[in-house]
Amino acid sequence: MQSHAPESSLDFQELQKMAEQVRLMSGGRLLIRPVPGGALASGPDIYTAVSERRVEMGNGWPNWWSGRHPSWSVMNSGPFDFMNLDASMMFFLAGEGTELANELAAPDGVIWRAAWWSGMEFGLLSKDPIAGLDDLKNKKVRIGPGLPGEVFAAASGAYTIPLVPEEMRPALEQGLIDAVEWTTARGVLELDLHDVSPHAIVPAIWQPAVVSDFLINEAAYEELGEDLKAILESAMKAYALTTTMSSKLADFEAMEELQSAKVSFRRWSEEDIERWRVANEAILDGYRARDAYTEKLISKKQAFKDRYNRYYEYFGPYD
Repeated sequence: MQSHAPESSLDFQELQKMAEQVRLMSGGRLLIRPVPGGALASGPDIYTAVSERRVEMGNGWPNWWSGRHPSWSVMNSGPFDFMNLDASMMFFLAGEGTELANELAAPDGVIWRAAWWSGMEFGLLSKDPIAGLDDLKNKKVRIGPGLPGEVFAAASGAYTIPLVPEEMRPALEQGLIDAVEWTTARGVLELDLHDVSPHAIVPAIWQPAVVSDFLINEAAYEELGEDLKAILESAMKAYALTTTMSSKLADFEAMEELQSAKVSFRRWSEEDIERWRVANEAILDGYRARDAYTEKLISKKQAFKDRYNRYYEYFGPYD
C-alpha cells in the first residue's frame, strides 16, 4: 500500500497497525505492506499506480486525483462544504458518498473507500505575519491541487504550488514559498514546519472537513476470497474510526505544543470569509457546468448538508 504520508505521521503508524491486525485476523493469508510517501509513487501518481496495479492499494486525498477527473476535487470537503467531521462521516460511511465515489473510480479499475478524517484543517503557516487575504497577493503558497487551490488563488491573488510533504520544509528554508498549508496541528509538528514559519492564520477555510481515502485495485480485490474481503473491509472501517479519533485528540496536544513554541495565531476576518464565499461560489458554478456527474455530486452533498443543518437546529449544542 502506497501512502501519501511520511513515516513519522500518526496516520501512517495507524496503517502499520491495521496491516498487523489484518495479518492476525487472516492467519497470515492477507499481507499488507504500507510504504511512506514517495517510496513507490507520490502525489497524484498514487491513483495511477493503483489503477495500473503497480501497487495493490493506495492512501491519499481525493482532490489529488483531480487530474483523472475534476470531480475528485469536489469529492473532498472544499470551502463551505461539510463543516463537521460527523456530517462528512455520515455522508461517506452511511449515506451516498461511497457509492458516488465508486461511480467515479470504477472506470479506472479502482475501488474507493473512506480512510480517515482530519476534520477542519489547520490553515497557513508563514515566515512573516499574514493578517488576511490582502497580505497574500502575489505570494507563493503551498496548497493541495484542485478546488481548494483554485478557490485560494481566486480569493487571495496568491500563486498556489501543490508540493508533496517531503518537499515542504526544504521549499520554506530555501525561500521558494512564502507560506504553507498542511493538514492539522499534528501534521505541522510531524513535518516540523513551525520553526521556519512561526506565524499562523487559521483555520483552513478551503478544507473544513477533509476525508482521506483508500484506493484498491479492483482486480486484486476480486482475487481475494470472501472471508479476506470481509477482513479487509472491517479493518478499513476500524482504521477510519481509530485514526480519526486519535488524530483529533493528537491535534489538541499539538495545538498546545505550538502555542508553547510561541507560534503566533490569527483568525480570518468576517470580511475575508465573505471573500472566500464569493470566490468559492463562482468556481463551483464552473464545476457544476462541466458535466452531469459533477453537478449531481455537488447537489447531493449540498442536500445532505442542508438536511444535517435542519436537524441540528433542534439538536445542536445548547451551552
